[in-house]
Amino acid sequence: MKSLPALMSNSLKLTKVYFVSLGCPKNLVDSERILGSLEKHGVLITDSLEDSDIVVINTCGFIKPALKETENEIKRILKIKNNKKVYGYGCAVNRASKSLMIKFPDITNWFTLEEKDDLIKTIINKNANLKSRLLTTSGYAYLKIADGCSNHCSYCTIPQIKGEFKSVEFEDLINEAQALAELGVKELIIIAQDTARYGLELYGKPMLVSLLKELSKIKGIEWLRILYAHPRSITNDLISEIKNNSKVCKYLDMPIQHINDRLLSLMNRSITKKENFDIIKRLRGVTLRTTVMVGFPTETEDEFNELYDFLKRGYFDWFGAFRYFREKGTFAAFFKPLSPVIINQRFQKILRLQQTLINKKNHLRLNKYYKVLVHYKNRDVIGHTEFSAPEIDGQVIINSPDIKLGRFYTKKITKIKGADLYAQ
Repeated sequence: MKSLPALMSNSLKLTKVYFVSLGCPKNLVDSERILGSLEKHGVLITDSLEDSDIVVINTCGFIKPALKETENEIKRILKIKNNKKVYGYGCAVNRASKSLMIKFPDITNWFTLEEKDDLIKTIINKNANLKSRLLTTSGYAYLKIADGCSNHCSYCTIPQIKGEFKSVEFEDLINEAQALAELGVKELIIIAQDTARYGLELYGKPMLVSLLKELSKIKGIEWLRILYAHPRSITNDLISEIKNNSKVCKYLDMPIQHINDRLLSLMNRSITKKENFDIIKRLRGVTLRTTVMVGFPTETEDEFNELYDFLKRGYFDWFGAFRYFREKGTFAAFFKPLSPVIINQRFQKILRLQQTLINKKNHLRLNKYYKVLVHYKNRDVIGHTEFSAPEIDGQVIINSPDIKLGRFYTKKITKIKGADLYAQ
């Protein structure tokens, strides 16, 4: 959950909006665009819930825990609602509006993803025709190049919530990136549900490599990072661009979900173990991150061990794991689920392996110097390296109070603690 920060204004005459953004970075981009439009029309974005006139909750509804987090956040807001208007918006509304309306009749109004302009109009009392964005990050920003998904993995609700994969126009992305660079952004993190697929339905061929080439020409942008690339969409041209373009981080997030061929087929991943392995070999020298799913229906002990042994080989510098959740409306929901006890046992075993592998990787970084982009400063100064994505992977904690946000520093790693690195 991310409560988004206040802008500079002390005017008591302005409508004051408290904004909560739940879920993934793709949701955060939507939140920043709504905030930008509101701010341009004279609305004050406040970080004080008690002092606000209106509360907007950008919800998440991808899996059951996300829906639960959304419901818990709504309960928190409604406890101190007083006379505030509270609006629910986003993915959970698209997925479960009827249920939410019944559970939370005190919510002022609900808006689907397609009703973003209606939400803004309701708050400012007029049509909002301008495009704007209020950044909530320092040094880096997310560039959302597409929305929706056409992969139709058997466990996934994204096509139900957001529809088919739809790329953003090439020129629009270049213009947005240019504007972000002018705001001082040094790193663009490229996101979509399947980034490597970008442009296929719009231009008849994948256009991510062309996009990377153009983005790398923008003055001020020093790092380009790719998240969420389905392995099936990763081409030799993309691998070459990652390795040879000096502005593209030698880092790639490619969720594999599993490695057993039978389960990959049941998941409708459209890729085999051998194909996954071949891609990993071609990406040698690039920091890799992945995501795996534990406890998919019918997963046997041997199939789980196959995944565990594959991860144990250390191909991935970072990986996240999710328990399987039976989601209504997905094809996998028709399969008999495994026992929650078995799923949790396997999940905990994967987490222990994750901690062990990350610890080993981090020990190799001790006493070495790395370029660090500082993105957060409170009690600690926090940044990230080329081999780690902010707020996702391990961070670099720097013992130096005079460091400035949004700038690069070369620092020596002196200590490790969990997934985090310490530098002086």
